[in-house]
Amino acid sequence: MDIKLFNTKRAQLLKKAISVYERQHRAISQNVAQANNPNYTRVNTDFSATLRSAVDQSKIKVTKDKHIRSSHFSESTDGKLNNSKEKKVDLTREMTELAENQIRYEFVTRILNRYYNGLSVSITGRNR
Repeated sequence: MDIKLFNTKRAQLLKKAISVYERQHRAISQNVAQANNPNYTRVNTDFSATLRSAVDQSKIKVTKDKHIRSSHFSESTDGKLNNSKEKKVDLTREMTELAENQIRYEFVTRILNRYYNGLSVSITGRNR
């Protein structure tokens, strides 16, 4: 009997989300660090396609109208990254994206922490 307590589809999705948010943080940080470099071309920090693919693979679906639908997983993206204006770093935009990314990262880590805490309580019978 194969019991996957620690590696369920939900846990895999949460781990993938954390990984994507870490990559996004590194890309945004690189853009901010190079903001004063006139020859620097902005790195695209939209990794929503990667998360959308992870959600599709996890088979977690929105089945009711009251479920939260995240625009983060929507099909629409800026599509403006090819404009010459978008190749330059806009610090306001980067800092906004960094703040949003940090909120998403913290949210996912809290969910994963609660998941593992729930497993711990189930196994030991004690709440930390």
